[in-house]
Amino acid sequence: MNNIIKTQMFIMKQKIVSLTAVFIAAVVVIVSGFLLNPNPAETLTQPGFMAMFIVLFIPIMVISYSYSERIQMYEIMAGFRPHQIILGKTLVILPPLLAFLAASAIVSLINDSSQQTLERLLLYCILCVRATLCIVFLSPVLKIGTFAPVFSVMLLMVNGSDTEALAHSPLSLLCFGQCTLLIRDITDGFVIKVIISAIVSCTIYYLIGYFTLKKKIELEPHPIS
Repeated sequence: MNNIIKTQMFIMKQKIVSLTAVFIAAVVVIVSGFLLNPNPAETLTQPGFMAMFIVLFIPIMVISYSYSERIQMYEIMAGFRPHQIILGKTLVILPPLLAFLAASAIVSLINDSSQQTLERLLLYCILCVRATLCIVFLSPVLKIGTFAPVFSVMLLMVNGSDTEALAHSPLSLLCFGQCTLLIRDITDGFVIKVIISAIVSCTIYYLIGYFTLKKKIELEPHPIS
């Protein structure tokens, strides 16, 4: 698995300028939101929504390049197992996201360290991790079209203006739908919904990616020695 990690790190070095620009843009958006808006709930719902969308381009760019250069084909031919391929990519993709979340948390807690803000911030972190894992886990299926979270954004552009209706619709199970609902009071029911939907969705995404890779590996029974 070390070779998978090294490969992904090499891709990130090749894309360092673009990835750095994306990272800085995401941080600037959410930090500006906290500095200009005294209401943390509105910041995590509006600038936070946009910052999450921007930071997701980091895994999208890395994984898309991986497929366009046929790197995964070599990983399969080299005999790596599905869980090694998925875990290797995850271990490389998560650190930039965690750095973004750390910067967001510091600025947020400096402005407001109340219990409600802390709860919203933790839920926001869960949603960002969920969206990132969605891209990584589904990449064997979507390949260079790793824009799965964009689907929920498109739905919300049409149906997300009424938060009361959104809270009682199937869209409230989507990652960006829940991000939009952070503007509401945080209830135990909402916390449970965010956590359970994240666990269930990530499990489903992982299984889809795992069995997709397993099928591809079975088509290549003689790994390169």
